Amino acid sequence: MDLNESGPRHQTASRDLVKRKILRNQHRTENIDQENFHDHNRPRLSSIALSGMTDDPTSSPFRMLYIVTTFYSLSRWENIVVPTIRHAASSISSIPSWTIDVVIVIGNEGPGDKALQMLEDILPENIGLELWENACPLGYDGRDKKILSGITRALARQHRYVIADRIDEYDFFAAWEDDMRIDADMVRYYLEVSAEIDRMRLTADDFVPDPAAIDGPMNPAQLRRVIPGFIRVEVMRDMPVAGVQTGISVDPRSAGAVNVTRCCGVPEWDKERLPYDPKAEELMTWECRIHGMSVRKFPEPIGWAALIPGPRNMPKSQIIGSRWSGASGAFGDEKKSGERDPQLFAQQGGWMATREQVLYFNDACPEGFLPPFKKESLRKHGMDPTQPHNVEFWSGGFQLFGTCNMQRIIVLNPIERFSGHLIYHSANQKQSRVTPQRHVRVTDLLGELLTVVREAEEELIATTDIA
Repeated sequence: MDLNESGPRHQTASRDLVKRKILRNQHRTENIDQENFHDHNRPRLSSIALSGMTDDPTSSPFRMLYIVTTFYSLSRWENIVVPTIRHAASSISSIPSWTIDVVIVIGNEGPGDKALQMLEDILPENIGLELWENACPLGYDGRDKKILSGITRALARQHRYVIADRIDEYDFFAAWEDDMRIDADMVRYYLEVSAEIDRMRLTADDFVPDPAAIDGPMNPAQLRRVIPGFIRVEVMRDMPVAGVQTGISVDPRSAGAVNVTRCCGVPEWDKERLPYDPKAEELMTWECRIHGMSVRKFPEPIGWAALIPGPRNMPKSQIIGSRWSGASGAFGDEKKSGERDPQLFAQQGGWMATREQVLYFNDACPEGFLPPFKKESLRKHGMDPTQPHNVEFWSGGFQLFGTCNMQRIIVLNPIERFSGHLIYHSANQKQSRVTPQRHVRVTDLLGELLTVVREAEEELIATTDIA
């Protein structure tokens, strides 16, 4: 039983108000009609999103909805939620043609007036703000069917209802856990790469690809599943990043290629909370290693890119051929792990997408991406204790990248673009909770990827010479 199955309806504060109106739990309960917003003929990247990439104040407005999911405590509100939202909202709203509204999905009772005012005081004007408190769906958990309670592991699902309700009101959606830090540069880069992929798709010929090919043309069905991916990182200040010994040499070009400021630069107002002036060698990731990566040479302008694990059981016409990092034997007898190995999957802690991409997600996902979901089984996901659908499914990406089979890529051409794929886990505490054997130095990961690209290039040259 899921008392929120029909989906809550929300209202965004009017931009015309001089003083921001704070809305709490403004829900309606009508069913969402998918057919009304489903348009299979829409381009994947809207023209308004492309026009929103300019600083020209006369360009069409680029409307963004930013959704943050959290459980409220005063300490977390002060030290995580408010700074994270401040960083995103101040950066994005500073671009003349961009507008942003914020929805905070809270699993329990939300902040009181004083704590709420703390957020109000740091938000730029004309940003709509809404709180959805006590947002955990109600249901029967465990074996006792007599006790009705909030299902906390399904809280991460609730942002889907917000988006389904607002799908035609915004051009771009960003749904993140409360400690994942985003800003305008990150959104710009995501749009830039998405636009490049979309232009390739619109001019691609339809053909049956060779699933073993690691370069060459790609068909529209392949390209439609490709999106920019992100790797969560932290800054390790108290000790050096040990680094995982992999057997793959680190290309020395990686040492000066990571722009740590893009993901993890700290503004003056936040330097007491986060490591100030971080260095590239201090960046650490923990759910992403070279062992799960493969590379492919995409058509220009993308060129060489790394493929993050996820897609599986794909139709032959949609398989994107690539060269696994272990193909040279660097890992000995080790076989390539499954696509959902949690230590290699690179959970993102959220996702972002244009409206057209979200609509495609809803088509590509067998069970649907937005409510009302297509399969009865998904209505139980996050509610049925026998199903492991929790934050990693709804937010981290097991559904979007592992069931819906969207293929995340990290662009390596030129190598400086790698930095645009890093996202700061600003709680900065995984480094002390995860065994050091899982710590991966980010500069090493880039260097290993560059080595795998070189090996793939040599393989292509050798194959051409033989032919």
